[in-house]
Amino acid sequence: MEKWQDPKVIALWIAIVIVLIFTILLFVVKIMHAGYKRMTEANLRQARLEIDHQKKLLETGLLAQEKERTRIAADLHDGLIGKLSVIRMKTQIGQSPADIEQELGDSIAEARRISHDLMPPMLEFSSVPELVTRLIEPWESKLDIRLFADVRTEADVTPEFKIQLVRIVQELVTNIMKHANATTVLVHLRHTKTLLSICVTDNGKGFDTTINKPGLGLGSLEMRAQYLNGQYRIKSKPGSGARALVVCRL
Repeated sequence: MEKWQDPKVIALWIAIVIVLIFTILLFVVKIMHAGYKRMTEANLRQARLEIDHQKKLLETGLLAQEKERTRIAADLHDGLIGKLSVIRMKTQIGQSPADIEQELGDSIAEARRISHDLMPPMLEFSSVPELVTRLIEPWESKLDIRLFADVRTEADVTPEFKIQLVRIVQELVTNIMKHANATTVLVHLRHTKTLLSICVTDNGKGFDTTINKPGLGLGSLEMRAQYLNGQYRIKSKPGSGARALVVCRL
């Protein structure tokens, strides 16, 4: 009998093969475990980042609400209440009915403006272009602002969708008025069966988008865009105006 046919040699080789297979399997298991561990840790980090991001958006939303309440309170105190106080004073000193009538008309107009800011009239029965048109009308006396609407569907969106979209346009135009020193604002609206997009472009001084500037309301825009199942992008640089695009999938 040759040596390789010796049962002891065969058993030794079998043992070596088994040990080798076990070692390879152990090595593969360790690699898979390490990979799974890295993937799990990456998913946990991503989950933490998303939670932190959502928390930041929630905080931004709460701050935006408080900011809106403060603005409305200021409008009521400095605008409407001030006008009513003037009417009361003129009534006490016997001012002419014509003057008092004029002041009452101004007060009614101020109350209507505040009411429209809070909730656009006929929201449910107005189309998105109609709402945006009424929204930008008050700014037409201060700058060249134009709406270009491209509506390719008869389908409507919900009132909740409309109010958030109106708030986005309102936020963008208000920021332009406050910070951009622009003279021209173009609002492009496109509505199809599958998407609705708003693009607001101005010829103002622009800004560095890599720097988070307080007061620009970018967090509020992101929060509203997420609510609408959409995304937004802002492209700008100092001296070249700005372009804000919000795209919502329907």
